[in-house]
Amino acid sequence: MKATPIAAAVLAFCASAAAMAEPAGRVLAVAGTATIERAGRQVTLVAGAPVESGDTFSVGEASTLQVRFTDESVVALRANSQFKIEEYRFEKNTETDRSLLGLIKGGMRTITGLIGKANQKNYLIKTDTAAIGIRGTHFTAVSCNNDCTRPDGSREPNGTFGGVTDGRILVSNQAGALEFGQQDYFYVPSANALPIRLLVPPAILSERTPARGSRRGSGEDGNAVASGSSRGSPSTSTSPKLIVLQSPVTDLTVPLTSVAAADQPGALKSSGVGGGRITLLEARGMESGPPVDINFKDLTMAEFAANEPRLAGAIFSDAATAAIAVGQRIATVSYSAAAGAYWLYEPPSASDTNLIGAHHAFGDTPSIALPTAGIAQYSYAGGTAPTDNFGRVGSFSASTLTMNFASQQISNNTAMTFSFGTNALQTSPTVYNVPASTSWSMGGGVQPLAGTSCTTGCIGMTAGSVVGRFVGATAQGYAASFSVVNSLLDTFQPNVTANVATFAKQ
Repeated sequence: MKATPIAAAVLAFCASAAAMAEPAGRVLAVAGTATIERAGRQVTLVAGAPVESGDTFSVGEASTLQVRFTDESVVALRANSQFKIEEYRFEKNTETDRSLLGLIKGGMRTITGLIGKANQKNYLIKTDTAAIGIRGTHFTAVSCNNDCTRPDGSREPNGTFGGVTDGRILVSNQAGALEFGQQDYFYVPSANALPIRLLVPPAILSERTPARGSRRGSGEDGNAVASGSSRGSPSTSTSPKLIVLQSPVTDLTVPLTSVAAADQPGALKSSGVGGGRITLLEARGMESGPPVDINFKDLTMAEFAANEPRLAGAIFSDAATAAIAVGQRIATVSYSAAAGAYWLYEPPSASDTNLIGAHHAFGDTPSIALPTAGIAQYSYAGGTAPTDNFGRVGSFSASTLTMNFASQQISNNTAMTFSFGTNALQTSPTVYNVPASTSWSMGGGVQPLAGTSCTTGCIGMTAGSVVGRFVGATAQGYAASFSVVNSLLDTFQPNVTANVATFAKQ
């Protein structure tokens, strides 16, 4: 049938309207060079250029790009990145709006917009090894495929690395899914491997790009976030800065002693039954054999209950609820929420001839893999006062610890001292010193503390040792027991000290 003039006009109008449809977004800033591939053509990008669903972005060497989408989300791409808008639609319809993006290679940061806030399932970023869904957030992701180099020049393994600045994300693939929150970091080695929680930010997430010429511009609302400057030095990052307004965080920490057994999270009806594990560190005086025994145990909840007969019938399912049971049945428990660690001291009984007593520290066994590179600082969070076999209670001056995950070594940044006064069994005060920069292994077993010395009240040779383990679900804490032995070679009653100390990741 031949089209009438009116029908032809309607068709022409529809075609014109389609051609003038709003783009998916616009370029906010370009530092260096960036292009898009659209319908088989390659187009050089400048500030203000429109971007469309289906576009594939390529960011050049020593360059950065920032794009603002119509739902107010922002994506910043680092140098040598490729990124595709797989499907984008924003019509303010929560059922049909969607933002499906692909990080082919390189790195990106994003602040999600209205699509993610209105319907989280309609927002997704894909890489070779994972799909990242959001809970309203600001996060970073880097996809490596034989092309990622750390700042020190070493090669980063292949896979997807990421970190959350604000909000939460869900990282999933064929192996399963894990959720990550603010200041969490992760690594997905392959599409068939679960995401791995990282204790410290992976080096590849750092953004330090040599500056090149910058072409900047603002969006239509004049709200460009920022761009690189052509005046930047080679050591200055030219990545656009994403501005995040975060709400204040209120810490609602309830004292353990105020939580009733019936209110314990996940509490079960049988003693010590739960899905997690507890790392227990003990240092106690011995009536025979060595004057002090220090060891750690990795226990299920049932094993933790069986380890201590006084916990029979108690209800607990993790370290926090176990601490309540221990506090009710055995002795007062102190704790650090930041370290995820708990500790207590049991003095010797009246019949004990060894007067050191028993020091305990415990926490949830970490459920993450420790990183193989990077450095983290852990600050002293608390612990028991040191005791010795003369029945003296002393004081412990702690240090911040440096965790070197590449070398698997721990070192104290300042000197640590153990000080004891006098009592009926020992009429001279005693002071022991562990010098700054003493290092020991993260590995198992008793580790020597080289250089430990006696500076006051010494009776012979001095040797120090430590046994420690990471604790807390995300390895946010480190629990350690320190011991010093000071004796003459021919004496059977050396001076021996012990305590437990916990440290929290800064």
